[in-house]
Amino acid sequence: MDYLSYKTFVWPQNPHTYKEELVREPKFHTQDGVTYFDKMGDLQRTITGSGVFYGEGAYDSYKALMALFGSPTPGNLEHPIWGIFYCYFTGLEMTQEPEENCISYRFTFTGALANGVVPT
Repeated sequence: MDYLSYKTFVWPQNPHTYKEELVREPKFHTQDGVTYFDKMGDLQRTITGSGVFYGEGAYDSYKALMALFGSPTPGNLEHPIWGIFYCYFTGLEMTQEPEENCISYRFTFTGALANGVVPT
């Protein structure tokens, strides 16, 4: 199986969990005291997951992911099964006290349009 990747980073071990949440908020308008349905809003995508980096390169892998988190620009998140999504890297959390050659983490990505705008 291939590995999850974001921009230049390829996960050395795939995350244990990977969740995509898709939401479309309906849009309404009110005229003369009556509320009417206009349309469905844009698709909003949030991707979360968690995993463990382990082995001799565990700390280096987490540091590389932290460096990408510092980038303010969106990029391609590529899942080996679900495809490619243009996203901002919006959350990274270390979830335990680091141990030798082992570090647990959680991440969040927020989907963006091709022009970098996040749908609302």
